[in-house]
Amino acid sequence: MRILGGKWTGSILWHVRDGPVRFNDLARMVGGASKKMIADRLRHLEAHGLVTRQVMQTAPVTVQYQITEHGRTALGVLDTLRKWSEERVQDTQPGVSTRATARSSNTPGSAEKPA
Repeated sequence: MRILGGKWTGSILWHVRDGPVRFNDLARMVGGASKKMIADRLRHLEAHGLVTRQVMQTAPVTVQYQITEHGRTALGVLDTLRKWSEERVQDTQPGVSTRATARSSNTPGSAEKPA
């Protein structure tokens, strides 16, 4: 729980699951969290070997994050939590679309990753 239990941690890890994501893009995907909070959570995930940080030598300099194989091992847990959460929404709020609820909540997978 210490590794994945922090606020925004699961959501951030979920959003980097499909490939490298630039910091500013990730900040837009997560929505609701300050850039300082996202940076803190990314440092935490990097320290635990769940994501890697790569500085791109572009003008201006950009930073991108990517999930590691170790980080991928946590995706099953996050997906199970996402499914459980969606089922509870259906149980407690009949007629509410789980897709709409998932997009508006802070659960993993809360926003679709842009193409």
